[in-house]
Amino acid sequence: MLIPVRVFAGVRREEHPLNWYNILVPYPTNWIEIDTSALHENAQAIQAYIGAGRTLWAVVKADAYGHGAPVVAQALLQAGISHFIVASLNEAVVLREALKGQPFRLMTLYPPTTPAEWRTAAEYAVESVVDSLDGYRQACEVAKVFGRTLPVHLEIDTGMSRLGLTAEQIEPFLAALCPDAPVRWQSVFTHFACADSNAEFTREQLHRFLQDVERLQAAGFPRTPLHAAASAGMLTVAESMLDAVRCGLLLYGIAPTGLETHPLCQNLKPVLCWRARVISIRTIPEGQSVSYGARFRAERPTRVATLSVGYADGYPIGLTNLAPIALHGTLVPQIGRVCMDMLMVDITDLPQTRVGDVATLIGRDGDAEVRVETLARLLNTTPHEITTRLGKRARRVG
Repeated sequence: MLIPVRVFAGVRREEHPLNWYNILVPYPTNWIEIDTSALHENAQAIQAYIGAGRTLWAVVKADAYGHGAPVVAQALLQAGISHFIVASLNEAVVLREALKGQPFRLMTLYPPTTPAEWRTAAEYAVESVVDSLDGYRQACEVAKVFGRTLPVHLEIDTGMSRLGLTAEQIEPFLAALCPDAPVRWQSVFTHFACADSNAEFTREQLHRFLQDVERLQAAGFPRTPLHAAASAGMLTVAESMLDAVRCGLLLYGIAPTGLETHPLCQNLKPVLCWRARVISIRTIPEGQSVSYGARFRAERPTRVATLSVGYADGYPIGLTNLAPIALHGTLVPQIGRVCMDMLMVDITDLPQTRVGDVATLIGRDGDAEVRVETLARLLNTTPHEITTRLGKRARRVG
């Protein structure tokens, strides 16, 4: 179900707390439609896939992968999902404020690095990551000052080499571990490095993780839920789902790289559509160039439509002369270098196109569809990068 957001002068912020950043002008030049019904269905399909006994942690970091974190989290709460993960403390505070008064669990992936950050996490009921002995000590000190027990998650590094206790750091951590410390362990987890491309290495990481958990528990660390798999891991190494799954990309109906044909991916629906208007049409002669750098020259008399969207809105300049655009139910080629605020398409074969028509950069228009996965392949990047770079200038509707 698409829910339009009405925009008018004089609106007060408190009247639209989830879409305040959308209340700019009544006539957006490009906009993003969020299909909350698809989000509900995806969440239900993923929960069914992982099993009712496992917790689904919805990853809504990076503004819900560009979809709009407050709107997405609100829709997921209505679908019965109440566990959320963001990256930073700032993202956590913004989400708490946007959904003020609604109960949900909220975890950050960045470990707090100062006592002030731990205090803010405590004030906003944020479950923080402990990934070092120093972090554990800071958490205990802040908890004592606050006079409350802090909820924390322990991260283990099994080969990502980014965050978490390494195998060598586990013994010093256990030596400092105090059973009466004012922290409440919510889970132990790890991150896979190659879940979408190397199942063997992923299983190796899983084995290391379970061995490290055994070491922890043998030394008296409490038994807690375990999680390792994100979207790719749950599809490629089923045994990695453990007690919980951290799911981002799949919730939004986007397949991890190389897994587009997985049965679950085939059943999920894209949540995001990105559209822009035709603001100008002209016909150029054979040999004439289009846009900066003259990187496109017409090989025939060519009808060119200019769209009201560019790289300032998050459309990658790297898609110059590569990407398809959907218009009137047909895919047409983007031509000329993508500009900051505009891009051009070849509409020679669409004589019915007029100024004001709507083009689709991501999503479906009749029989034509532009998938995020397709654009990612053209850029040799991940789907995550495409959607997380969508700017605030594109108004979210839904």
